[in-house]
Amino acid sequence: MTVTTHIWAPSGTGLSEHAWQLAESTGAAWVGNNAAAHITLLRSTVEEELAVGMEQRGVEKETMRTRIQEALTLWGLREAAGQDPTTLSTGQTRRLAIAAALLTRPDALVLDCPTDGLDAESVETLRATLRAFPGEVTVYDRVCGALFSDANSHLTLISDGELKPWADEVPRGECGEAKSIGEVVFRAEDVRIRRVHEVGPIDLEVRAGTVTHLAGRNGCGKTSLLMAAMGLLDYAGTIDVNSAGWAPTPLDESITQRTALREVSQGAGEKVGREALEFVGLEQYAEQHPLDMPASARRMLLVACAMARKPQVLLLDEPTVGLDTAGYGWLARVMRAYADQDNRAVLWTCHDAEFAGRVSDVSLSLPQNRR
Repeated sequence: MTVTTHIWAPSGTGLSEHAWQLAESTGAAWVGNNAAAHITLLRSTVEEELAVGMEQRGVEKETMRTRIQEALTLWGLREAAGQDPTTLSTGQTRRLAIAAALLTRPDALVLDCPTDGLDAESVETLRATLRAFPGEVTVYDRVCGALFSDANSHLTLISDGELKPWADEVPRGECGEAKSIGEVVFRAEDVRIRRVHEVGPIDLEVRAGTVTHLAGRNGCGKTSLLMAAMGLLDYAGTIDVNSAGWAPTPLDESITQRTALREVSQGAGEKVGREALEFVGLEQYAEQHPLDMPASARRMLLVACAMARKPQVLLLDEPTVGLDTAGYGWLARVMRAYADQDNRAVLWTCHDAEFAGRVSDVSLSLPQNRR
């Protein structure tokens, strides 16, 4: 029977470092909160990537083939088997990283924020897989999420690696209701986007004054739609938006400047940058290197960068990834405050359906239409 420990801690307490050290000291397989860092870049397809760990352990080829086919089916990656691993969505990348770790048949497993970016179906696959895992599983997370109730032991990391019994979780906060709902400020009509697969057709509208949640399974085209709206991807159909600001899912890969102020001021000027930091509540980090900021603050910095030029529509792609419990409430307050400004709106993606439902005025869903 699996002995599962859930370790919770807020952003900035060294949670990820503690997870890595535990894996190093015990020899457990480890999947960190940056799932993309576990992709080796040594293979050109998902199927080949799944083989890397087993190859290093000398697993017999026929056994590898059987395990890989089973993993592709279990983790919903069969359609992506021949796809370049670097082109996967956030959730697909995490599924690939976890599947690859499990294929090596480890005795123990350490997972850092393992549900970040996973759709509901994938979360349930993970839960079932961990319940059947024969060794010890330790889950680290900044929120007490879907895996919390499955754990036999609950601990809190407080400082310097000290653990204590878990206490009640900090409330995640509410967003509040829209003050008023105005005209359509974002419209997609018969939009079809081809990256590795074609997604669409997509039809939706977003109105001023609203925080609108865009739901859908991993790989259905949510990120592709936001990128197309920013002019970063070619598409067929119509996307009508006056101005938009985009905050992508990746955290560290999106940082280019040496201070938070310089990051948010790019292309907008220092005055605008300081206003954006103040609006979001990041003034104290202005002169700090973004990579030295706690993960929640770093996430909110990307939100500040997206809103610095005061776009009509704020596009936030899975902004809860990297947030701690208090960060959820922080994000909710900022989204509501932005949407309440004249003729503004927020369109965001998030796989935490319960949270998204509480803080959004409208929920839209993309179908899994892929060709």
